[in-house]
Amino acid sequence: MRVLFASVYPHLPDVIGGLQTTTDDLCTALVGMGAQAAVLCGLNEHNTTPGHALPQRDDTLGYPVFRVANPIHDLALLAASWDPTIIVVQSGTTLVPMLINALDTGKPTAVYLHNVETHQLGGTLVPDPSILYLANSEFTARRWRALCGLDCVVAPPLVLPERYFVPERGDSVLFVNPTQIKGVEIMFSLAAACPDIPFLVTESWGLNPGWRAHCLQRARSLPNIEWHPPTRDMRAVYARARTLLMPSLWEEAYGRTVVEAQINGIPVVASNRGALPESVGAGGLLVDAHAPIAEWEHALRQAYMPSATYDALSTLARQQAYHTAASPLLLSRFVSAISAHGGHP
Repeated sequence: MRVLFASVYPHLPDVIGGLQTTTDDLCTALVGMGAQAAVLCGLNEHNTTPGHALPQRDDTLGYPVFRVANPIHDLALLAASWDPTIIVVQSGTTLVPMLINALDTGKPTAVYLHNVETHQLGGTLVPDPSILYLANSEFTARRWRALCGLDCVVAPPLVLPERYFVPERGDSVLFVNPTQIKGVEIMFSLAAACPDIPFLVTESWGLNPGWRAHCLQRARSLPNIEWHPPTRDMRAVYARARTLLMPSLWEEAYGRTVVEAQINGIPVVASNRGALPESVGAGGLLVDAHAPIAEWEHALRQAYMPSATYDALSTLARQQAYHTAASPLLLSRFVSAISAHGGHP
C-alpha cells in the first residue's frame, strides 16, 4: 500500500501544528507496518511563496515529503510519478480544488477532515461514493453530516505515546499556541489572577510578528509567565507541566494537545467547545468558554493544586489518552477504511 497525504499547508518542521504532527505519526506508523507513505505539502504557511520556487523532496522524516509552491497544481505529476495506491486529501485553505485534482488522477481518493471550517473549502463538499470521507472525531463527523450530508468514517488521530511520554512531572500550567482563537486572553487573565502559579507558554503555529511582539510584552509584565518558541519534541515541555490549559474559543475539531498531555497523566482544563468534551473526557475539567475568570480560576486550581482531586484527574487523564488515541486499534481502523476504499485487502 502506498498512501499519499496531500494538503496546501506546509509540513514539519516548517509548521508545527496538530495536522502536521498527526500526519507525521500516521506516516511513521504506516511505514512501521510495512506500507509506504508520502506527503505533498506547501512551502509557506501563508501561501506567499513565489510560483517559480523549485520543488523539494525531503526524506529526513523517514518518508518522502514533497514540498512545492503549488501542491494543487503539482498533485497530478506526483501521482503519476510516485504512483500512490490512494490519495488522502487533508484539510487546508483550499480543500475542494485539491480534491478535484486528486479525483482527476483516477486514483482512489479520501478526504481526511481535521476541522469544521467551511470558509477554507474553496468550494462545496458533496456525498459521492467515489470519495471516502474521514473525520478526526465524532464531533467533526456530526458537523459535516449536518453541513453537507457527508457520512464520515471516524478515524481519531493516531498519537504515538513514545514521542510524548516523560517520567517527570513539572509545576507549570502549560498553554500551547498563543493565538486569539486558542484563548490567549483567558490565559493572560488567569496568569494575572494566579500569581502563585507558574505558566509556561509554548508557540505552535507561525505567529504574526506584530502579534508575537505584543504578547511577549504582556508576558514580560507578568513574572509568572515563561515563553518558549515552537518545538518539535514536546517531551521537554510536558516534563515541566503539571496541568494543561486549553481555553479555546473556536470549535476544536479534536484537540490533539489534550491527548499528548494526558499520556503523561497531566489533567486538562479546557473550554467546552467542539470536540474538547470528547477528547478531555474524565481526565480534566470543562469550563464555558465565556465564563467569568473566577470560574476558570476555580477549575484551574482544582486541576493544579495537590489534592485527592488532582490525583484522581491525573489517573483518569492517562486512562482517557490510551483509550482515545494511543491505541494500535486506531491505525487498524484507518488502514481498513482506506484499504476497502482503494480496493486492496
